[in-house]
Amino acid sequence: MKYRNAAGGKHNNVKSAVRRSSGRTARYRAAHRRSKSQSQGRKKRMRMRAPAFRNRKTMFVFGAAAAAVLIAIVYLFSQLYFYITENDVTAGEPYPVKGVDVSSYQLDIDWKGLEKEGYKFAFIKATEGSSHIDDRFEENWKNVRKTDIRAGAYHFLSYDTSGKSQAENFIKTVKKRHGMLPPAVDVEFYGEYEEVHPSKKKLRKVLDTVLEELEDHYGQKPVIYTNTYIYDTYISGRYDDYPIWISAHDLPESLPDDSNWTFCQYTFYGQSDSVGGGEKYVDLNVFNGSSWDLRKGNWK
Repeated sequence: MKYRNAAGGKHNNVKSAVRRSSGRTARYRAAHRRSKSQSQGRKKRMRMRAPAFRNRKTMFVFGAAAAAVLIAIVYLFSQLYFYITENDVTAGEPYPVKGVDVSSYQLDIDWKGLEKEGYKFAFIKATEGSSHIDDRFEENWKNVRKTDIRAGAYHFLSYDTSGKSQAENFIKTVKKRHGMLPPAVDVEFYGEYEEVHPSKKKLRKVLDTVLEELEDHYGQKPVIYTNTYIYDTYISGRYDDYPIWISAHDLPESLPDDSNWTFCQYTFYGQSDSVGGGEKYVDLNVFNGSSWDLRKGNWK
């Protein structure tokens, strides 16, 4: 029994040693597998990180390129804008008799300063529609009289109220005075009429009445201000006896029907040290004649 027990105990010890050895081997193999797995994981993460880094680098390059292109576009547009406005402003040089047109958008006008700058005439906004009076008309009308600038007032035509009520609004606002330019009527599209133009019948009905009423009151044929499209579509052939003040930045030698213009608004981008506050630009115009013609009313 003792031997058997001893033998059995020895045998048990061997088996235990084998089990311990097998356990160590298993643990070693498990550790090796974990190490290998971690190593592979690190390599995998490195492989995964590399494209992310390259993506960020690529995005940076593309972003820098896009920024450079944007800067170039802004620069080119600024140069083009400068070229256009600069050429607009200098376009009137062939015509020596220059003037301005102003409204409440020009908040602070030094009329003496404009006179010193050589401007010979001015059209000042007085009214719009049947009831509106320009906020700065009274002040401008009073101050321009202290200069040798020959001034006239203009009315912005509405297609939504009667011509008679509009003429009454202007006549009530603009008193007659010696040396004033003929009243002017601004014919252009606004609001919904920019998309859907008024019919010839509607426009002409309102305009005819305004022109007749103003001529009767002031004793002068009013000036018609408009652009080349409206002139060609609505004005040409019907109002040939009226002086035309055309808005045309190419400063044409004649109107679309080859007749003469009297005044031409050749830029919206004039600048003057005598005009400040509000709108920084002022509309510039030329007269188609001499200073003598302007004073004597010798219109072409």
